[in-house]
Amino acid sequence: MSRRRKLKAKTYELNIESLSHEGRGIARFEDKVIFVSGALSGELVIVDRTFSRAKFEEADVKQVLKPAANRITPKCDVFGICGGCSFQHLSSEDQIQAKGNWLKDVFANQVKIEPKTWLKPLQVQSWGYRRKARLGIRYVAKKDKVLVGFREKKSSFITNMSRCEILHPSIGEHLEVLADCIERLSIKSSIPQFEVAIAENNTVLILKHLEPLSVKDEQILVDCAQQLNIAFYTQSGGLDSVKPLGKPVMLTYSHPNHDIIMEFLPTDFVQVNFKLNQKMVDLALELLELNEFDEVIDLFCGLGNFTLPIARHAKHVAGIEGDLGLVERAKYNAEKNSITNVDFYKADLFKEVAGFEWFRGKTYNKALIDPARSGAIEIVELLPKLGVTRLVYVSCNPATLARDTIKLIELGFTLETAGVMDMFPQTAHVESIALFTR
Repeated sequence: MSRRRKLKAKTYELNIESLSHEGRGIARFEDKVIFVSGALSGELVIVDRTFSRAKFEEADVKQVLKPAANRITPKCDVFGICGGCSFQHLSSEDQIQAKGNWLKDVFANQVKIEPKTWLKPLQVQSWGYRRKARLGIRYVAKKDKVLVGFREKKSSFITNMSRCEILHPSIGEHLEVLADCIERLSIKSSIPQFEVAIAENNTVLILKHLEPLSVKDEQILVDCAQQLNIAFYTQSGGLDSVKPLGKPVMLTYSHPNHDIIMEFLPTDFVQVNFKLNQKMVDLALELLELNEFDEVIDLFCGLGNFTLPIARHAKHVAGIEGDLGLVERAKYNAEKNSITNVDFYKADLFKEVAGFEWFRGKTYNKALIDPARSGAIEIVELLPKLGVTRLVYVSCNPATLARDTIKLIELGFTLETAGVMDMFPQTAHVESIALFTR
């Protein structure tokens, strides 16, 4: 078996021409494109090469010789090392502008058209917003120290960090306390990670452990939980092994403008930024222009994050989701909120759906789609058959949104408006929303 050759060290002085859609600076050297992490458009930088291929290379900034006018000092001490953020050297206002430009570039280059109008970017809080995350844990024997944090960029190592500025403060301000807690466990070298789930009312950490916890270990965790006013769950295997260390806690988030409280499990998918999520749902409903006669279908509905607010303003809503657990909890949330004009169904939306009750012989005049990064090309082709004339598409990947937009236009839809939403400030992640009519 051939061994991968070690990359020869190489340093460049480069002029950064623009920003890529991943937030990296773009420069050119001889016949290659160089993608530079930590660089901004218009800067002169010295970089170290980290990756090389025939037509492009990757590099990290070593020194900024001529900074961009909009470069700012990162708030976090480990920015550039930690893989949790990539954009702290730009202000929040400049970040969302860059993301809006990326979305416009994708439509111009892939779709070859733009929407009739662009939405004003949706932005709320830029720090302490993140409520769902996976934090790595590692016991470093040589230093007899436990590290808790995000992984370093392009590395399996855990960042040596005392706090995190993007995590909600209930966890972000207490990484050292958590590290000290793990350090006192008998199995500290067999704990790889925390899953973080922070609700409006409670904070849960799911502790993954590869060896059994002793009675003393459990008491150490209980004491730490009391100190931080959080709850520990444990996970010894797959998701079915997740259980509370003590009494289970109820996790909730709200849609105050629609009088809705959503309950969820620590392992459920929910949006990481609750304040932005509220604004996003309000915007989606505004774009749908709902009334008491509307029959609406919500595809990839999850817990009913959009479905239940839609139901407050429509005749009836059908929510479709591939995860049975999420479907059951969506039904439960509908009942808890006394919403009766909604039905939820389990279906794999990437497979044949013609035989399902919610599809066969049914029509819906309006739809909402909120798919994963892979997009929804399989299901958008069915929208005309369902009678949909107004569609709101929420996307976490501009590339697949553009691909699906091309298909929707082929099917007779018109791209009315689109815009970006800052769900993940300080990162290059782009959340967007678009309205289509037919």
